[in-house]
Amino acid sequence: MLRNSIIIILLAILFFECTSKEASNNILYFSEEDLPTIKRLEGEKYNIHEIVNPRSVFLKEDLIIILERKNVRDSKFHVIDLKTGKYLRSKGVDGMGPGEVTVITQIEDTGELGKVWAYDPEMRKFSKYDIYDSSRLAEEEFKSPETFFFLTTVAWAKDETLFGSTVDGWSKYLHLTKKGDTLALLGNWADMIKNRDLPNGYLAEELDANLISNVFQGTIKSNSSKSYLVEVGTRVDYIDIIDIEEKKILTIYGPVKKIQDFSIGYSMSYQMPDFGMNSTLRYLDVYPGEKSFFALFSGKSYRELSGPDNLNRVFEFDYEGNILNQYQLDFPILGIAVDEENKVIYGVTVDREPNLVRFEY
Repeated sequence: MLRNSIIIILLAILFFECTSKEASNNILYFSEEDLPTIKRLEGEKYNIHEIVNPRSVFLKEDLIIILERKNVRDSKFHVIDLKTGKYLRSKGVDGMGPGEVTVITQIEDTGELGKVWAYDPEMRKFSKYDIYDSSRLAEEEFKSPETFFFLTTVAWAKDETLFGSTVDGWSKYLHLTKKGDTLALLGNWADMIKNRDLPNGYLAEELDANLISNVFQGTIKSNSSKSYLVEVGTRVDYIDIIDIEEKKILTIYGPVKKIQDFSIGYSMSYQMPDFGMNSTLRYLDVYPGEKSFFALFSGKSYRELSGPDNLNRVFEFDYEGNILNQYQLDFPILGIAVDEENKVIYGVTVDREPNLVRFEY
């Protein structure tokens, strides 16, 4: 009897150790002290008059694509020659008709020569553009498929499937076909607050899925081979590395481990986080490369984004979560893309005269 009890205890200890190790394998932490020595980059700013109020940048073949923010009507994005810096053309007609868009938040590449897809979250529509022809209208479009979950951000995955971050449920990510068929559900929002201190003394059981998912929303993008997707948190310092083939998520917290202060508000009876006027933006953008990814970090409030102090940094990681480099930029940047072959980071500035800027690293 005693022998059997000892065996059961040993098996329980072994099981606990194995599950604890497994749990720790998909979560990493880093702080400011863990970051590599800063490499300071000097930016070369362009003077492209057609750029009005840029929000992000995208590289496609030998071209640079600059997305404009919502307040720009037509010319939703610009196409620029990468080698010469020459302005070529603009795309996008404002409206709700065929081939028109209201706002573009993301450009996606499915590998088709000369073609990109743009996403309009207001109309929940994907629009396909030929970046070499003169027409500003989209040549093809389709509505984002109806799903049980509301998708806040969507990126393209392999075989022209879609991968999105969700709200209104505990599942974090939804992988689906263009027709709306579910391929996989990954992650659980509840895991993001497990064993973590919450602001204002809130308890985990007081928070519903809608609130937690909104606290941890961010930007999600896939690399060119569609083998990885990376989401970075806008309000909380976290990074999710998603191996879509293995259906695994590696979460990195840092450089600040604490969840930013918020209070609970309500919208249409749903809990919503209110971060207040003193909150800061954390990660503004991410560029997933083939062997590493680049995360654009802010740590400043929205009102201070264009200020000359505490300018953006870029953290480079490999897909195992190892920190490779820390770059200090000398312009306030809102979005980035990286030419890995020529070792150049491109960004769009958020200063008094916003434009494109390049940093050799």
